[in-house]
Amino acid sequence: MRLVVGTNFDDSLLEELRKFSVKYIFGSETVTVTGHGRASFVLPKVDEERLKQHASIARSYGIKFLYTMNTATLQGREYSSSFMDKVKHEIDFHANIVDGFIVAMPLLISYIRKEYPDIEISVSSYSRVYNVREAEEYISMGVNTIIAHEDVNRNFKVLKAMRSLADVEVITNNSCLWGCPYRRTHDLISSMTSNQQGEKGIWFEYPIMFCATDVRNDLANLIRMRWIRPEDLIYYEEIGIDRFKIAGRNKSTPWIVRVVKAYSERKYEGNLLDIVSYPQGRAVPKVMRKIGGPSYYDVLEKVIIDNSQFPERWLNFFKYNDCESKSCVQCKYCDIIAERVLKVDGESPGKMKRISPPIELIPRFEHED
Repeated sequence: MRLVVGTNFDDSLLEELRKFSVKYIFGSETVTVTGHGRASFVLPKVDEERLKQHASIARSYGIKFLYTMNTATLQGREYSSSFMDKVKHEIDFHANIVDGFIVAMPLLISYIRKEYPDIEISVSSYSRVYNVREAEEYISMGVNTIIAHEDVNRNFKVLKAMRSLADVEVITNNSCLWGCPYRRTHDLISSMTSNQQGEKGIWFEYPIMFCATDVRNDLANLIRMRWIRPEDLIYYEEIGIDRFKIAGRNKSTPWIVRVVKAYSERKYEGNLLDIVSYPQGRAVPKVMRKIGGPSYYDVLEKVIIDNSQFPERWLNFFKYNDCESKSCVQCKYCDIIAERVLKVDGESPGKMKRISPPIELIPRFEHED
């Protein structure tokens, strides 16, 4: 098992991580030239010197540091030679203090590989590598590791084929919707709010509100999400994947340690949502209360997914069924699982009146008082 863990830059976190099979941590400065995969306002304040110190401590514990340069867009600024000079300086600075890069854009991958032929490069999940042909393209650019699109997490046929070509990393604990229509927008907002020239007044990423709406309207969407239970890591190891990413670089140290411990022990007793990112239920209700929005998201705070109630080998279904060509409305497998494991206030949830995202509130997510 090789765990790849997002860091919150708390040095005491490293003391805990060294007790487990953590081979890498990943992160970046709060705001960077290119931007990266997390909005700056949800991250700790980190500058170049702090990153350098943290990476050095990690290395002393035998843990490598991967620098996240995984923006989904440079907003057209790559056509400017002066901007690209800044990008090259950012790469050159970090190449001397980190062990590798996590990158999404082919332009940046190509530059890093040309200038630093021996440094490790992982292609980010922001590249949304979903099939073997895409994996082949990135491998030809010189990447060492494919971080698979979360949506492919239960497509074991594709994952096995990817693994035959290169090292593959899967994300264990994100709570993105299966087939999310808001993902591209969310990727771009995160990227643009984490670069030095990005909008600085924003304090909440509105695509999460859309996502929470879909979850609120059909709680079985929580089961359709492509998280991986600690007990189910064996499915991936059976096809040669032993590199598991634990997301949460915006989380507290106790939260990250709890998640790492669960995956290291391959077991978690309790609410699965306690080790999954789940901003739909943790952030959105609080945000709505803050801005005087609707209360119909509050139910998401009450949801429990009893991790002990999943049927043994429940993922076998996905080994023999093709979600990509089957309608969830017709299939109903995740609905059946939801009836068994999902509770609200201790009861199986019934149908709730459908809601629409309150898009009129989006301007309130700027210029926090």
